[in-house]
Amino acid sequence: MRIGVIGGGPAGIFSALEAKKTQEFVTIIDKNAFLGRKLSSTGAGRGNLTNSNVDPGVYSAFDNFAYSGIIKKYDFDFLVDYFSELGIYTYHTDDGWTYPVSNSARNLSKYLEEVLKQSNVEIILNQTVIGIEKSDSGIQIKLDDNRRLHFDKVIITTGGQAHPQLNASDSILIELKKLGHKIIPSSPALSPILTTKTNSKLLNGVRIDVEVSIMNKANVVANTFGNVIFTEWGLNGPGVMNISHYIAKNQGQIVLNIKFMQKEYLFKLLTLLKKYRNQSVTIEHVLLPFLPQKIIDQLIINSKIDSQIQINQLKEEFVQEFFSNLSIEEKILGTRGFEYSQLSTGAVSSIDVNSNTLESKITPNLYFAGEVLDVIGPCGGYNLHWAFVSGINAGRSV
Repeated sequence: MRIGVIGGGPAGIFSALEAKKTQEFVTIIDKNAFLGRKLSSTGAGRGNLTNSNVDPGVYSAFDNFAYSGIIKKYDFDFLVDYFSELGIYTYHTDDGWTYPVSNSARNLSKYLEEVLKQSNVEIILNQTVIGIEKSDSGIQIKLDDNRRLHFDKVIITTGGQAHPQLNASDSILIELKKLGHKIIPSSPALSPILTTKTNSKLLNGVRIDVEVSIMNKANVVANTFGNVIFTEWGLNGPGVMNISHYIAKNQGQIVLNIKFMQKEYLFKLLTLLKKYRNQSVTIEHVLLPFLPQKIIDQLIINSKIDSQIQINQLKEEFVQEFFSNLSIEEKILGTRGFEYSQLSTGAVSSIDVNSNTLESKITPNLYFAGEVLDVIGPCGGYNLHWAFVSGINAGRSV
């Protein structure tokens, strides 16, 4: 059989490698001048390939996450062993972030492209697929140079709109919609968040691990814990990026709540407060062992009290309220956009995909892998893990 793979990112490369083990003719098509263009920039150029904490529970979706079985089957140990068999050796940090020994994502892309060549996979570069049509004997695709190629089966592994500066696009979704697939609209995911600066003017440059919630009125829309960086336009870092895709689903007056005190230290803080409650010390004095100076200053300003006032001069109700709510809120203005996002939500709905084989329920002999499917993992290698293993799964299914 002839197998076509549309998209030369990590999902496409691994789809092609796996398909070639059982199929005689495999062709991979990419719009760029070399394979793995986005892969080459991952992990700040180092290539954050997977995470030792990979688990189905950390993944979500814009609609419904339907692929837990694939994540369970192709776990961290499986992928690391798979890499090793290809000659790609990895190491991981204490937090599970996993990199190639070369610390070069570009080296990895070049190496994988050569592996494809050595496996006799046909590679077509600098070509965009502009049409997909069903035929009696398979699937026909049209390239932008007007060539028409016929395949018995096709695997679509194109990405989304994130990083348009790297030639990223989700234009293939238009063709899939024509075939009858339900398409989830595109919006930034794993994106920095734009906010007002009403309650965080002093915090630019502060980097800290915090609990972050997106709130719609009194309801918690999404919640996570992670590292954030306060900026002049809002917040960056995994702590906000990991829940940024919920913004598109909750238009209106939504706010970002940032809690500065970790639960394991809150008891210690309250114990220290009891010690100083009736003494001539300021609120700042009690908070100094726990929080950066800028955050202390901001919280005191937000409370509208004199920074020099002593705790024994404050009413008990105020003291209890202040120390039990060491947080700030800012109105969410949106995300920073596709250019600054690691992922996007535009995808084929899982209702139209066989969750085991990744074959289309609408178009027989058409398969999917990677970002074209409705899967959102947190920062830290989880989305590349999905790209690699869904590619392997699709390649084995054809």
